[in-house]
Amino acid sequence: MELNMLLLREKIERLRNLLYNLIGSNKQLTDKTIVDCSQELDKLLTEYERHKNNISPQDAA
Repeated sequence: MELNMLLLREKIERLRNLLYNLIGSNKQLTDKTIVDCSQELDKLLTEYERHKNNISPQDAA
């Protein structure tokens, strides 16, 4: 896997865990911290999908 994809996956997992923890702390879903984290996660997921779709499959020889 390309290094950039690996770094994106790590960032996504960190933000996902942070978001779960923030939601579990009984904050309102409209809390600025939760909204900011969710928006950043959306951006990273979009970037990950864009990169994933641009990588052509390797020829199986």
